[in-house]
Amino acid sequence: MSSTPSDPAQQPADASADLFGLEAWADYLEPRSLPVRVSVQARLRRLLNNDNTTLQQLTQLVRQDPVLCLHVTRLAQQKHRAKGSTVTGIEHAVGSLGLEPLEQLCRQLETLKVNPTSVQQKMYFRAIADSQHASLQAAELCRQRGLPFVEEVRLAALLYGFVHWMLWLHAPLHKHLYQKRVLEDGIDVVLAEQDLFGCTAQELGAELAQRWDLPELTCEALDHGTSPSHHDLNQLHRRAVKDPRLGQLEQRDINQLAQQRFFPVKLGNWLALTTTRGWHSKKAARLFDVMADYLSSDANQILGLLHTNCAEASRQFHVPGTLSPATEMLFIPSSPHHLGVLSEKEIARLAKTAPRPVKPKPPKPEQDQVDKPAPPVTEHLHPHIYQQVLERFQNGFDGYTKPAQILQALIQGLHQGLGLARLNLMVIKGTQAESLRNLGLPKGHPMAELSLSLEVPSLFKRLSEKPAGIWLDTQKRSTLAPMLPESFTTALGDHDCLLMSVFRDDKPLALIYADDLPAHATLSAFQYEQFRQLCAAATLRLKHLPG
Repeated sequence: MSSTPSDPAQQPADASADLFGLEAWADYLEPRSLPVRVSVQARLRRLLNNDNTTLQQLTQLVRQDPVLCLHVTRLAQQKHRAKGSTVTGIEHAVGSLGLEPLEQLCRQLETLKVNPTSVQQKMYFRAIADSQHASLQAAELCRQRGLPFVEEVRLAALLYGFVHWMLWLHAPLHKHLYQKRVLEDGIDVVLAEQDLFGCTAQELGAELAQRWDLPELTCEALDHGTSPSHHDLNQLHRRAVKDPRLGQLEQRDINQLAQQRFFPVKLGNWLALTTTRGWHSKKAARLFDVMADYLSSDANQILGLLHTNCAEASRQFHVPGTLSPATEMLFIPSSPHHLGVLSEKEIARLAKTAPRPVKPKPPKPEQDQVDKPAPPVTEHLHPHIYQQVLERFQNGFDGYTKPAQILQALIQGLHQGLGLARLNLMVIKGTQAESLRNLGLPKGHPMAELSLSLEVPSLFKRLSEKPAGIWLDTQKRSTLAPMLPESFTTALGDHDCLLMSVFRDDKPLALIYADDLPAHATLSAFQYEQFRQLCAAATLRLKHLPG
């Protein structure tokens, strides 16, 4: 079946306000197709109709169009699944199929006629071009290191970003808002994805890769479990810049990460997804250092190699009217170009079929009551309670034998001792912070049911990396807006609040939220200092807890 819609969003969209979260998005995208350009289908048909066509010529065509490569790989994987094997390269996929299945695939491909006025289409092709760029960079990294799995890495890196193609084609209004939040509001890319989709693009890609039975290395690279932590990335950069403070144990951990097959796949895609917004950012510079270290090369030499590879990738996949990844190399650092922001006219057209970015929200609680302005708090509500808890934390207490007892005492000291009216204790389990107990919050208040991902770059991820506290007043909230998850800001009113993390054995145990409504919408320096002191003392006591 072949079709040539003027715009890909004209396929049925099942637009729904409930389209939020990993399972919902995976169910929505799983049955949807990816069209190839009319010219690509025509070239494939000519090759298949020519008796003199070689396997190498077919492989070359498939290699130069990532969407066609995805279709061929999925078809080849169906054959390999029965044998318990997997596709290990583009040539392997083409050779596994033979001419007849390729001819059938060619007839079934949906096609797309390029519309030069559609920003959505341009960004769809830009996302595909980024994947071609990532694939070439990853393969070259392997070739330069003399690794034996160059072609397997090339294919995995090519397919790693397929979810971005899908989202631009089938959820353009979400991607439009995502671009605005990242480029105009300065919100971290992963936090913006979490707020808009209810999951990260990588999580969604990993889920679809499993459902579509993509090759093993693609699934492994997309798995969040293989993603380096913020600490790991810092260690990589420290080694790249020859930090003398890096110990042997840390060096060994970094070496183990760099030797994994999925590492060049991730590295190529990090580079492509970062430089697509410019080659002059600090994040890009850190990647250049890591790549120079990976190849044991000079920084200037590696930059020249990366530029050459980017230009070659842009030559291999080029769509007229679409800025190629290589174009970014020509822009000066101050060039303001916000790609992917749709016009009002295009938004109106796409809104008829594309899913709308409406996030399901819990029922709003009654407005937080605030009393008339009162003088700033300068003393404890019950000094003896606060002092007793503090001294037990500092000097030890035989009654504390479990972490839960220390957390209970901390809540008691903050509420009854310091006098903070509302508290929420969020315990950290793995990569999630879940509300466990609250005091003073109305029943059904979203703050009492808050759940936060600590994998997503945000203020809470930073708090989970080391014991730290913050007084979130009006000024700081404005400054830190790009780091605040939407689920938190929705639950938070216009009042001040205090946040601090509590650790045990260098691992995060809990996050404490506190405010003083209805008496005080604005907190005082005294409240913040006493709050921070007691939380820090709790971490100290947890450190000395036996077992």
